[in-house]
Amino acid sequence: MNAALLGLNVCVAVITLLGLGYVARVRMPRPPVGKYEAADVLVAMVVVMVAPLLYLELPRTAVAVVFGLVLCAALQFTLAPLLGGLRAAVLAVVAVAATGGLALADRTLAVLVLTDVLLAVAVVGVAAMWAQSGFRSVHAAWFAGLLAVYDLVATGLTSVMDRFATQVMGLPFAPLLAVTRGDPPVALGLGDLLLIVLFPMVAAKAFGRAAALLAGALGVLASSAVSVLFATGTLTGAFPLMVVLGPVIVAQHLYWIRRTGRERTTAQWRAGAIATPPAPTAPPPLHAALGPLTDPAHLRDQARTTGGWLAVLDGEIVGTGPTPGTARKDAARRGTGAVPLVRRA
Repeated sequence: MNAALLGLNVCVAVITLLGLGYVARVRMPRPPVGKYEAADVLVAMVVVMVAPLLYLELPRTAVAVVFGLVLCAALQFTLAPLLGGLRAAVLAVVAVAATGGLALADRTLAVLVLTDVLLAVAVVGVAAMWAQSGFRSVHAAWFAGLLAVYDLVATGLTSVMDRFATQVMGLPFAPLLAVTRGDPPVALGLGDLLLIVLFPMVAAKAFGRAAALLAGALGVLASSAVSVLFATGTLTGAFPLMVVLGPVIVAQHLYWIRRTGRERTTAQWRAGAIATPPAPTAPPPLHAALGPLTDPAHLRDQARTTGGWLAVLDGEIVGTGPTPGTARKDAARRGTGAVPLVRRA
């Protein structure tokens, strides 16, 4: 079992690194989802909560078919930027069909390996699509925090995830990164794997390379720490990994936001902008508006004619008028974006 646990965490580390390489080099087609908001995270949480309950009511064959179709679609859009749309579609169909055929032939080891490979590719593609289409670090933090609470209830306090794992274990396309199918199996749930792979990608976009590497290392470390507890016999049954991983992700988000001040947008990330806010621009000193003026001759003449007021910005006359209000309006009409000070001519 110790070797299986080690193998599981090596697989997690490799998938995380592949994900970082993929998101850095491949530009995914942006889905027409608009801008992610807090409501979108809540919708995703509802789907996560309802899906296992729905699958528990379906026959095992139907569950395998649903997962197979989802994996086929995910494989296609993950491989399309690398191979082209048609080749990616053909390869995805062939891979899914081969896995299904091996399952019918009762080749359990081959099905296990192929399912893990297909799942790893799909997770990398889905995570990259989310990271490149507006899913921000704050969204990942909220998602991880909510999943931690859900995982505690569904895995630690109730038998929902135990029954779900029993339902899907051994199926082709099962949403588990499985190394063995023993009792207990050595496997990692799809949601756990997705968050481990997703947050380093989001951190790379939002905060930079150092944040991405730290996120990847801490994700693998969280999984490894739980594995050590299993290896020493401290844990013997299903454990809600998100209870550990969720707070780790939230803490990283808070740390980087405090350090950098804000997240980069996708456009800033692609342009190579640094993940720190620009230095604040100091307002023009008051004496610039009260001291000697740099004024175009026609404005000075106009001020003498109207007899009144000057709108001044950075020591330069930008508008005139017989009253303070008309002087400001004159400055605005001439295209002055900032609000000027007003003084008598």
